[in-house]
Amino acid sequence: MIPDQAEQIALRLKADLPSFLSRISPSSLVEAHLRRFPPPQDLPSPKAVISLGKAGAGLTFSLSRLFRIPPGQTLTVLPTDYPPPPPEFPRLTGPHPVPDQQSLRTLDGIREFVHRLSPRTSVVVAISGGSSSLVADPVPPVTIREKALMTRRLMEAGAPIEVINTVRIHLSRIKGGGLLSLIAPRPSLTYILSDIPGRSSGLVGSSLMFPVPRNGARILRVLEGWLSGNIPPSVRSVLEGDSLPDFSGLNSSINRDGGIVATSDTLLPLAQEVFIDGASFGPLPVHVLTGELKGDSREAGQVLASQILWTTRMTRQGSVWLCSGETTVHLADGKGTGRGGRSLELGLSLAMALSEIEAVVFCLATDGWDGNSALAGMIATTRQFSDSSLMLKAHQALSLHDTAPFLEEHGMEVRTGQTGTNLNDLLVVIVPNFKEGL
Repeated sequence: MIPDQAEQIALRLKADLPSFLSRISPSSLVEAHLRRFPPPQDLPSPKAVISLGKAGAGLTFSLSRLFRIPPGQTLTVLPTDYPPPPPEFPRLTGPHPVPDQQSLRTLDGIREFVHRLSPRTSVVVAISGGSSSLVADPVPPVTIREKALMTRRLMEAGAPIEVINTVRIHLSRIKGGGLLSLIAPRPSLTYILSDIPGRSSGLVGSSLMFPVPRNGARILRVLEGWLSGNIPPSVRSVLEGDSLPDFSGLNSSINRDGGIVATSDTLLPLAQEVFIDGASFGPLPVHVLTGELKGDSREAGQVLASQILWTTRMTRQGSVWLCSGETTVHLADGKGTGRGGRSLELGLSLAMALSEIEAVVFCLATDGWDGNSALAGMIATTRQFSDSSLMLKAHQALSLHDTAPFLEEHGMEVRTGQTGTNLNDLLVVIVPNFKEGL
């Protein structure tokens, strides 16, 4: 059977995925960034590298090569089981997304590495998403178990990453500039690979290298709003007290911001170039909706669908829609012990809501691992949801936060394995032509 146009588009998107992932690899992104923004000439050339996060391996490898730093002068800190650098590059691993005792040991390893460096050694630091849980140093009397508890509760409540990382900063002696304090007085140059939408890229890794003013009273009010008072006494005492760390006095003249290597502003043009420009499905108007998609995944899918449906019916023509960001999943009342993630829920919700027109929905977590699903994302044609029994199963999967088994059963899954990079989630919707009432 010859695939129809929507199925052909879905196959084409899958075929182009490896090319897209290579374009957003840390090596490609770092090289492009340094061509546009060379390192400051008045800062000593870096002689050591520390990279943290899901993209840590690629960041270490590319920066060590570009600055001609030997492997023994590098340290890569990345989540357990993520793609490591070559064997000659030292590395440490830690938990993700919730810290534990290993996070304390990993910080000890970073301290040992830094203390072996001369006080005049210039250090290049690269931070990507997934860094916050790798290292921990809770403000007493908060324990690592209580820090983990707060992280888990905020995630289950559907709090955005900006809120979670700001709370992490206030309960930590290594976040919010603490790593910068550890490296000082050595000169440093910091690069960020951002997985946080909008202008909050400084919060990647909970701002390890950038001093953040502390306001415990304000953060306590934020926590009260998200957790309805379910806050450990030790956390209250820290936020109500006057012993929060303050790194604002660190010398900024020898500690430089090398810039944001990549964000949604990088992701969306590359996605259009790889997946859309020159595609065989004909010239279609392209709508770049937003690079700052936030909110509940299922609700965001329905809102985006309403925009796409309205525009399609008004113009009576096909179109392409692109957006990126980081939505959230709210696990209410302890529900949702299945396999899934925010990208899967966003894509499935959107595909279901577009079932009245012909379209292809492609949603991707760029790190290759959405939630606890072991999937990178999903791709579906809306024609599939014209089956009422399939639609019912999809609703059940969403309500139980168990989307991965449903997508796998019906051939809608996208599987890449952990990619070694980490930007925002990507959504591509293609309406090949106006064809209503499938």
